Amino acid sequence: MTNDKENKNNIIRFPNLTGRLLEKGMDSLKNKQYDESLACFEQLLHSDPMHSQGNLGLVLSLVELGRLQEAKMRCDKMLKEGIGEYYDVLQIYLSILVQLSEYITVVSVIEAVLEEQKIPADKAETFYQLLQFSRKVIEQEGVPEVKRDPEAKPSDNPDFLTLKEMLSSDRADSQWIAVQQLKRLGTEMTVPLFETFLVDEKKHPAVKSLILQYLKENQINKVVKLEKYGQTEEVDIANLTELNEHPFYKEVKRLIQDELEQENPSLLDIALAVWKDYTLALYPFTPKPENKLLWFEASVMAASLLCGLEEELENEEPELQKAVKHLVELERFYLQT
Repeated sequence: MTNDKENKNNIIRFPNLTGRLLEKGMDSLKNKQYDESLACFEQLLHSDPMHSQGNLGLVLSLVELGRLQEAKMRCDKMLKEGIGEYYDVLQIYLSILVQLSEYITVVSVIEAVLEEQKIPADKAETFYQLLQFSRKVIEQEGVPEVKRDPEAKPSDNPDFLTLKEMLSSDRADSQWIAVQQLKRLGTEMTVPLFETFLVDEKKHPAVKSLILQYLKENQINKVVKLEKYGQTEEVDIANLTELNEHPFYKEVKRLIQDELEQENPSLLDIALAVWKDYTLALYPFTPKPENKLLWFEASVMAASLLCGLEEELENEEPELQKAVKHLVELERFYLQT
């Protein structure tokens, strides 16, 4: 009697249930029957919570049903527990965050991934583009727009005080957003703040470049003191050249484009971004040594390292090694901030 009972308990009542639920769920998803696909994947995961395709199908069903917060939580769980192909799950997770307008989270997630891991070359371009797009949205919408009241004092404006605190922050992203928003207030209120910022050695050099461009655009024809990388000089705003028009910047950019435009378009965008970020940080100064071939090779090699296409620099000339390391360190700093 006991043996018969044990044998009955060992019988698989629904052979290949997981496979059948997966197939039915995927068919329902394809036919846009999202409630049905969701039910299939939920039943599948009840018996096998770590099933990668089942989890992915569940996320896609939730997205199609407009249940984005639930889909986000499920993706987050998959990433933390290593369920499914990491970069595929990550791309879906980021697309959900964009649909939810959670751009700050998009930036922090991509920055963390780029800092800790070598991104596959076929994914790197997408991540960099999404990172740049999200940063632009944050710059434009990250804090409420500040409007100028001609009759009010700056100290009476709580938004102005908040932005002033952000400008004083050690965080480069806070500085950047503060400058973007403060520019709306007009030169009378902002120029004194910006002049103090330009000589502060603790402030991010790229944010200082943004201020210089703002001063030039508004025809603030005066000489200001500028500190970058331990060097302080006086800069005549009226004689500043636009970053994109600087001859040295354009020559190196052309070399990068000639090399990669046909051979490796994906790497091209990243190499150009690396070169632009570096020249932006230096602006209006030029790299030392002023050797266009050196910085062309360094930009391409730095982009390759960031994408995991290059592993080491030991066989390169010392001067090139130094330039590449400098570019990579600066780009990683941008990603962290």
